[in-house]
Amino acid sequence: MKNNLRFWRALIVVVIATSVLAGAAARASGPINSDCSGGYVTFTFDDGPGPNTPTVLQALISLNIKAVFFVNGDHLDGQAANQQTLRDEVAAGYDIENHTYDHASYTGASTGTTPLTADQVTSELQNAAAAIVNAGGRQPTLYRPPYGDVNSYYDLIAQHLGYRIVMPWGTPTGNIVDSQDWTGISSGQIASNVINGYTKSGNFYPGMKADSIVSLHDGEYNTTANTIGALPAIADYMNSKHLCSTSVVRPDATGGVVPPPALPEPATGNLVQNPSLETVRQANNPTVEPVCFQQGGASVVNTTATWTLTPDAHSGSVAERVDVTSWKTSGDRKLVLTQRQSEASCLATVAPGRTYSFWVWYKGDWTYSGTNATRVSIATYYRNSSGAWVYWQGSPLYAPSPTWNLAYFVSAPLPAGATAVSYSLALSGVGSLTTDDYAMIAN
Repeated sequence: MKNNLRFWRALIVVVIATSVLAGAAARASGPINSDCSGGYVTFTFDDGPGPNTPTVLQALISLNIKAVFFVNGDHLDGQAANQQTLRDEVAAGYDIENHTYDHASYTGASTGTTPLTADQVTSELQNAAAAIVNAGGRQPTLYRPPYGDVNSYYDLIAQHLGYRIVMPWGTPTGNIVDSQDWTGISSGQIASNVINGYTKSGNFYPGMKADSIVSLHDGEYNTTANTIGALPAIADYMNSKHLCSTSVVRPDATGGVVPPPALPEPATGNLVQNPSLETVRQANNPTVEPVCFQQGGASVVNTTATWTLTPDAHSGSVAERVDVTSWKTSGDRKLVLTQRQSEASCLATVAPGRTYSFWVWYKGDWTYSGTNATRVSIATYYRNSSGAWVYWQGSPLYAPSPTWNLAYFVSAPLPAGATAVSYSLALSGVGSLTTDDYAMIAN
């Protein structure tokens, strides 16, 4: 009986979606045919394949919209119709990527469930990939965490499996447009969210523009008809703004939620002196600092820390390790590019208005979730015209890693009056952190 009800419900939705598509197509001025001078937009569709996906695919083809489908593996295994749909998507030139096997929340934030273990996240991605390949797709290289429930720890697991994240939403400046089509809103509301933007939790999220990632759904039973109905208006708007669609996902699709992929360290132009920490002030003292660096911290009375120069280095024979064994409610410890006046010659000349890129290799162990989670991020500082050091910006959080991992951050333009720049990888909470091979360049 349940199977019959499911079949009829799916059939009704397909009939409605087909009707909506026919009506929408009649109202549309035509497919996307602009000169692309306004840039490119990446459309993404989640939670399929499902009974409505063929109609979505038909709509996309008719409107000349390229897209990426993030699919669930359990929608493929043992389901011949959905496997055929995936092959149809591939044949039509659409990209198929990984939305996990059964849409389990990594962190449990959206579902009230227990956070997944590293092994469970690995299985979710590997089993989905196997289902995609078995159905006729290629090995995926992008993944989208269900609900967007992710942190840097889980993202690092996916990175080690060869995946790059594509978030379904992000910060207001992340240029990821969440259509919110899954909520049951009308076609007009979906189109308005994508075109004009929307306000959520008191923040305004802009509509699509060049390099936007637009999040939509093809695997929903009851809302897909409205999604299809919104596409012609979106296509019309794109023509008016000379936008085109692409299946290429821009390099930084994190939405500002996890750290962006690190660019390679600079071969030339490094503004950090003694970047590999090889030169130290007192070679026979294991707790001394590398030249041009200092063992720093904020609210250090709240922490108990031990510093060690260690031969366990990323390169060369020297790295710096800090172990925080006690932490109250605030503060951090970090090896920071020197801020001492006596070592001002260590700091490079900087230019207000320019952005700066920062790199540091690290490895370490700390708790990444829960109420006592430790926070690790790149912290940046500038010296103002009065000679005082001012906290500037911080990166997204980095995950613990038993092997060397590269942290990377790009700043906003340096404020007027700034005369120097400093930075660190800051450990805020209990844990151990080893750093080596620092780099900074002016962009």
